[in-house]
Amino acid sequence: MSDEQVLYVSPLLYRLLREADGALVIEVVVGGFAMSAVRVRLTAEEAQAYAREGPAWADRLARDIMARPSFDGRAYDAPV
Repeated sequence: MSDEQVLYVSPLLYRLLREADGALVIEVVVGGFAMSAVRVRLTAEEAQAYAREGPAWADRLARDIMARPSFDGRAYDAPV
């Protein structure tokens, strides 16, 4: 059983999670031929932006992560 709560599942192949410690994490499917999922823990500023704008903001962030899967070194592999 996981200690995370799914807050939002998008048709754009990402989901927003709240971890046991309260942190928000976005999990995004990336790649073309060899697809995988990466996670990025949101900063306090990013979490505030999500609280203000909701899924529209998360859609933009997910697209940024899809375009740059390492997300400037912040992305890590999603657990299997």
